[in-house]
Amino acid sequence: ATPGARTWQKSYGLGHISIQDRAAKVIASPSSPNPGRTIYTIPWDDPAFAELEVAVEPPGTSRGQWESGRAGVVFWQDADNLLIVSTWLDDFYDGTSISSFFLLKGFEELYDAVWTNVGRRISWGQPYHIRAACDGVKYLVYVNNEPVLVRALTDVYPQFDRLTINRVGIVANWEWGNDTGSVFTQFVGKKRKQQNDSQR
Repeated sequence: ATPGARTWQKSYGLGHISIQDRAAKVIASPSSPNPGRTIYTIPWDDPAFAELEVAVEPPGTSRGQWESGRAGVVFWQDADNLLIVSTWLDDFYDGTSISSFFLLKGFEELYDAVWTNVGRRISWGQPYHIRAACDGVKYLVYVNNEPVLVRALTDVYPQFDRLTINRVGIVANWEWGNDTGSVFTQFVGKKRKQQNDSQR
């Protein structure tokens, strides 16, 4: 449970994220990666805004170990409407990306995902922070306090109205491969008036 008696629940997926030593670990490895997208959430009571920050320790220590990072955060209206912001760290490319995925009105097109190359700001075994703020339409993403991605849902889907943020949480995403054991060492959610809910 989080402060305020908020309880984490698995909202989507077949994988598992487990509390270990006051951190949340994706239960996976190179030989047994996380089976697709896995989402855990808590209730959120500001439907028009959330700012989420996670501290993540990517799996592995260097390229060539077949370790992959897909950790991120989710802004959740319901099972048919959500925004995911997540990491793509993989052996198959020399850079790393921060990606955003949209499931809206029950529809998701993976090729509509919006991403940005952040080079080696994220690398194996090196802790980093993702901070993402969303007002239901626009979202802004930071890596280690550096802004790296800003978009609006209406940039991609002009007819979409607004995402109502009913829950927030963490995700081990699927993006051309699966997570192999990222560790979330901190989760902080901020409302518009700087009232904090946190899970460490």
